[in-house]
Amino acid sequence: MSNSKAPRRTTLVTGGARRLGAAIVRSFAARGDAIVLHHGNSPVEAEALATELRAAGTLVHVVQEDLADPTAPARLVDAATRAFGALDVVVSSASVMKWHSFDAVTPAEWDAVADINLRAPFFLMQAAAPAMRDGGVIIQLSDHLAFESIHPRLIPHQVTKSALTQLVHTVASLLAPRVRVNAVAPGLVLAPESLSPETLSKFLADVPLKRSGTPDDITQAIHYLVDATYVTGTLLTVDGGRHLWR
Repeated sequence: MSNSKAPRRTTLVTGGARRLGAAIVRSFAARGDAIVLHHGNSPVEAEALATELRAAGTLVHVVQEDLADPTAPARLVDAATRAFGALDVVVSSASVMKWHSFDAVTPAEWDAVADINLRAPFFLMQAAAPAMRDGGVIIQLSDHLAFESIHPRLIPHQVTKSALTQLVHTVASLLAPRVRVNAVAPGLVLAPESLSPETLSKFLADVPLKRSGTPDDITQAIHYLVDATYVTGTLLTVDGGRHLWR
């Protein structure tokens, strides 16, 4: 974990071992940050990514926590500050999306989504804020689906992501001016393998830019919000313009 250069910042990314989370981790490592790489249950992917980044000279501390545990956010922040002393950036990327028909949603299934998508981000902000240096930034990953009503099998996911946006507005006002809080709502990025070509084509027909997003599209938006020192309490939608037809 040694590096001849002192890191410019310390960045914590939840759900950082795979897919979009891993792309976010790589983007902050490329900027010279020390990385706290959280994963829930992806130890092989997390260690492989950490090995890759350490070989390039990045300071990386891997932390496994089940964010469904109410005490996990505080332990995660404690692990980060013990590893690097303080926090500068927190990106809440960890999320779950469970498909249920309206009449099949149970209280347990509702809680399983809400625990990760809404409760954990709140308590992570609560724990992180006192540990963050002045000028700290928190980024929450919302979802363009939070603002659409055409996916009736994703109600818990949509509702929790919509509530997360309101949470960003509220916490941003509470933590200003020392810490800024913003959100990014990605559109379709890294389409699931289960998505058929026909379904993908139908989805993209309603996207003005006529393509799915890339991880770079999302990391660019995140870094804009990290660098834009006069922006807080904002949701940046990165969906190729799909929101325009809602």
